[in-house]
Order: sequence, then structure tokens, then C-alpha cells
Amino acid sequence: TDNLEYNPGGLAVLWAEENSRDSLFAAMQRREAYGTSGPRILMRMFGGWELPENMCEQQNFAELGYSNGVTMGGDLVAANNVAGAGPRFAIMAAKDAGTATQQGMPLQRLQIIKGWLDNDGNAQQKVIDVAGNANNGASVDINSCETSGQGYAQLCSVWQDPEFNQAQNAWYYARAVENPSCRWSQHICIAKQVDCASPETIGEGLEGCCSDAHKPVIQERAWSSPIWYTPGEG
Repeated sequence: TDNLEYNPGGLAVLWAEENSRDSLFAAMQRREAYGTSGPRILMRMFGGWELPENMCEQQNFAELGYSNGVTMGGDLVAANNVAGAGPRFAIMAAKDAGTATQQGMPLQRLQIIKGWLDNDGNAQQKVIDVAGNANNGASVDINSCETSGQGYAQLCSVWQDPEFNQAQNAWYYARAVENPSCRWSQHICIAKQVDCASPETIGEGLEGCCSDAHKPVIQERAWSSPIWYTPGEG
């Protein structure tokens, strides 16, 4: 059963100036990286005190992010917070383009995950939907793996933390979530014509298809490196 639940493989992505060893290593050093559960989702994230609120409407999204903030994996410098307000985060994600024969899955929503240390030093977390719609009605038929419902080819948002505490350690990362789809193992269960009501159809190694622990539906995703805030840095 465990083998049916494991993801067959994710992707690690670097934002580098060019596909050369030096540029890729530099991207690793500055942690301008993100991961996906498998799809080729594109994602960018910037954080800063002076990011324009209308970045999503601009053609030079990345240029504005680099010139007015830090990239995913970066550190927010407290001394630069002249206004004393919460930091802004600009997040953009585009769905996996897919291929000529297999289209990529639409995105459902874009999230910011904020983590912080409370007064007792315990880690806390909050998930904020900043774009898209978690209740968009998208679904998948687990008997055929046919998907239905609307989604988004691209999502973008500029979000400002309304609960920012400049005396509190915090970290922020972005997550893009696709519409529901079948887990890879469910495709195998269907292809092998497993019918859990008919034990004779459950071949060797396919017992997990009918396990209560088997989760046939998944929402693939991408998640960025965090942007860190430490009080007093600067």
C-alpha cells in the first residue's frame, strides 16, 4: 500500500541567468529555487517592503521584483522597513503547459504559508489563499480519471502581511495547487481493471488499490523556497 501512495518523483527548479555551471551554482547559493511534486509548473516569488501593489499588471514582473525586493530563498532586512508596515510578497505561477497530446492540469489556487515563532519559541503556521478559488468545483472521476471543472492557466497576487510583528521571527513561502487529478497509482488500478468488489480482479501487487489507506486523488503542487525575516537584521 505504501508504494502506491509514494510520489514517483518531483522536480527541483533553479532560476538562473543561463544554463551554465556557474549560474546554476550561484542560484543554489542564493536559494532562488523551488520544487514541484512532478508537474512543470512555473513559479516566481519576491518579497520586500516596497514592492509595487500592481506588479501583476506589469509586463516586467521579474524586473520589478529584483529591483524592489528579494527573491525566494532571500532574507528581508529589517533596517529597510522605513514605513514599519508588513512586507509585501509578489507571487506568480503558471500551469504546466503539457504537450501536444497531453495538456497540463489547470491551477486551482495560489497560497502563502507563513511560519513564525511564538513567545514560547514554538513554531506556528498559517495558510492564506491569495489567488484562485479552492471551491471552483473541479473534480476527477476515480473510475476513469477524467477531470472536470474550470481552473487557471496563470495566477498572480501581491499580498501584504496584515499581522506582521517586526519583533517576531517569521518565514514565508508560496504554494501553487493544481485542480484534483488521479494519483499515478489509480491510473494503474484502472488500467489493470481492478474491481474491488471482485477479488479475482485483484492481481499480485495490486492489493493496495482496494486498501482503505489508498488515496486515489491528489492535487499536484509547487512550493517555493522561503523568504526569511529576522528582527534586528540589517
